[in-house]
Amino acid sequence: MLRLVIFLLLTTGAAYADSNAEARVWLERLAENRVVKDFSLKGRLFVASDQTVPVEVLVKNATTETRTIYRAGTNAVLIVQPVHGEPRYFLRGARPMDKWLGSQFTYYDLGVPFLRWPDPKFVADDRLRGRDCHVVEVRATGQPYAHVKIWIDREYSALLRAEAFNEDENPVKRFAVTSFKRLGEIWIPRAIECATVSPGQALPAQEKSRLEIDTGDYDAKLPAEWFTEEKFGAAR
Repeated sequence: MLRLVIFLLLTTGAAYADSNAEARVWLERLAENRVVKDFSLKGRLFVASDQTVPVEVLVKNATTETRTIYRAGTNAVLIVQPVHGEPRYFLRGARPMDKWLGSQFTYYDLGVPFLRWPDPKFVADDRLRGRDCHVVEVRATGQPYAHVKIWIDREYSALLRAEAFNEDENPVKRFAVTSFKRLGEIWIPRAIECATVSPGQALPAQEKSRLEIDTGDYDAKLPAEWFTEEKFGAAR
């Protein structure tokens, strides 16, 4: 959910440590924009330019967590995202780094775990698609990505872009929200692109997929039994 949030701008003489403290606040505000009601979405996954799959996204929100089902035909994954802590993935017969329906999105990517990595660092202020942004960097060990740069809209506290790098500082993945859609009382990403960067290749990459949302139902009151973990296999 996009809320009108006016950030306190960093002064020219602010200490770098203060900027890093602000980076944590920006990520927390991004998390606070979580929608509090259940909703359902229908759209299309452009696996490639010539391959499209109808998809459904079901979201059940609680005070302590969000449970999301990504479904396309018989393929379904449940992602449990605590307000604090790492996401958990429930997907029968698959692993988090497997590609979702053969697209450039992995199941791991759908959980956006890097938004909860510790010790974010302020990188710069930037302008992206006509919007003023803060750029924050997060790092982690034992994860598929060594570090990720995150572009956060300064006015609306919205994620606009994320670029993931490997341990050799080479880009490996880019996520970009290219448009938003109003759904009842909320704004949601309408189109999200995911591009994989092959070794030795530079951004923008040619291997790209796109998730587009066409319709949605806000406050859908989804049954809790749809989101039970047992229906999707053991956590990974």
